[in-house]
Amino acid sequence: MLKKLFLTLFFITAFITNANALSFTKKQDLVSLTVTPEYKTLSPNTKTISFIIKADIKPNWHLYWDNPGDTGDPVVLTFYDSPHYQERASHHSAPTKSVFEEIITSYIYKKELYFLVTFSLKDLQNLDRLPFEIILTYTACNESCLPGSTRLSLALPIKENQEINPTFVTLAPIAKNTFPEQLYAAASLNNDLMELKLDEQIIKNCKEPEFVSLHPKKSVLSNLPETTVAAKNQLNVNFDKDELPPDSKGILLCPGHVYYLTPNEEAQPFSAASHHAPSPAPDKTFYYYLFTAFLAGLILNLMPCVLPVLGLKALYLANHNDKASSLSALLYTLGVLSSFLTLSAILYYLRQKGLEQGWGFQLQSPIFNAILLLLFFLIFLNLIDKLPLPDCLANKLNRLSGNKSFLTGFFAVLVACPCTGPFMGAAVGYAITMPAPIYFGIFISLSLGYALPYALVESFPSFFLKFLPKPGRWMLTLKHFLAIPIALTCFWLGWVIFNQLSLNSPKTEITWQPYSEQTLKNALKQNKPVLINFTAKWCLVCLLNDKTALSTKAFKEMAQKHNLTLLKADWTNRNPDIAATLKTYNRNSIPLYVYYPKANAPYKILPQILTVDILKQTLETP
Repeated sequence: MLKKLFLTLFFITAFITNANALSFTKKQDLVSLTVTPEYKTLSPNTKTISFIIKADIKPNWHLYWDNPGDTGDPVVLTFYDSPHYQERASHHSAPTKSVFEEIITSYIYKKELYFLVTFSLKDLQNLDRLPFEIILTYTACNESCLPGSTRLSLALPIKENQEINPTFVTLAPIAKNTFPEQLYAAASLNNDLMELKLDEQIIKNCKEPEFVSLHPKKSVLSNLPETTVAAKNQLNVNFDKDELPPDSKGILLCPGHVYYLTPNEEAQPFSAASHHAPSPAPDKTFYYYLFTAFLAGLILNLMPCVLPVLGLKALYLANHNDKASSLSALLYTLGVLSSFLTLSAILYYLRQKGLEQGWGFQLQSPIFNAILLLLFFLIFLNLIDKLPLPDCLANKLNRLSGNKSFLTGFFAVLVACPCTGPFMGAAVGYAITMPAPIYFGIFISLSLGYALPYALVESFPSFFLKFLPKPGRWMLTLKHFLAIPIALTCFWLGWVIFNQLSLNSPKTEITWQPYSEQTLKNALKQNKPVLINFTAKWCLVCLLNDKTALSTKAFKEMAQKHNLTLLKADWTNRNPDIAATLKTYNRNSIPLYVYYPKANAPYKILPQILTVDILKQTLETP
């Protein structure tokens, strides 16, 4: 049976992993081109499409950025004109600075270069296929320089329904992490001097700032602009005479960061949410997230939403303390592993289809919650000896409510999935941006961490039973006591279902505005601090934080004192906009708390377990 189960899971995972990925590649000696469209097929009603274009550069050769510096020509990407599409936005990787013999400075690309280009589409109704032709023109240099170009043609079929391309979903966060970070800056031009007003924290962290204009120098004899720190919040950029660019757009090079600078009112974001686009992923390895996922699984056993399951396990341990059972421990672990893999495989499949779902997605369904409520209610009746069902069914429910079995492990994950404890949000957020082997590896590590404590109890019961009294009447009392968290879970599920079906939102003393991109943007334009609360009625950790921290009188006074804008993104029911916004913070689960101290400052992600002291420290730290 177990062999068949693992074979089935293997084939399901293999099928999902290789689900018709699509890319077009043109290989050449110096620069090869790979084009990945957002969709494998278009529909007549498709309004936009994006492409990720990756240029692979031959080792020891390099290409040049928009402003190449003292030498070279910039890379130019061209899509041939068509009456059926029009370019809306184009972004590409940040360059690195190269200095040759301390004389010649260039801004270059080595190894690879990413583009993200978005088009608006029109008049597709009478087409069977939509052709695209792309050409990359460049000058590639090593000890010598060679001009060249790479051309690639492709055509996408037009059918009744559009179909997302899973390769694009995987590549998009990788490409975006190579782009400069969007930074709003007030700029003034005065003769050959440009003054940039920036957040002082950015200037403080940027030890050797260098502004590079998007516009190449007009003369190879002129010097590169010199960037100096004029004040805590100001940079001065000195240009050679007559070399001042027509505007202040460019990039700011800092150690470890590259910022894209535009004036406040003219800034062109890199994405719909780029005013809070995340910084490039920290330089942490797969093994780091593998370990944090395992640790998150361990801690998940202590989360409030897992308390009913822990109670069921404790009841079984109290009633069956005779001998160790490595087989039952293995079955429980396999149940946990199978449940995690099933849910993560479903999430992976939905992601490949372009549907934004997060961890705990099944609890967004009132039907699923109703089934879970019925099951918990039957378990509750069983625990208080009021289950009026035949013995065979009662035995099965009794087995489900505490037996050391495959089914218990599988069920335990279904109950635990609304929770995300410490480390879990970051691990799952990392996983959803990675290819399938890494994605499933993270979830396997998470499941093993979750299964380990009870598996140890099953394998070495004599050690743990030292801390329990001898069997007696107390076991019946314990059984009835453990019915309490099950009853509370039933009330909670009923409350969740009511809120999912209710059209009216409950009123609270602290006013939270519904989250939207425009509301956040407006608050930041007024330079107000903002706290975004990503929450849901089915998330017990969210409710705990709301009760103990976010609904307190102390927090209300702090919010008023700091003129804090409070935004709530309620994910109780499915909402693709909230799911997409979570992705911009490299998250796929809740709770998530994001704090913006002011317009130009980077955001902060708060801990998943909140206290009043944490909120106070966050709001009062400059």
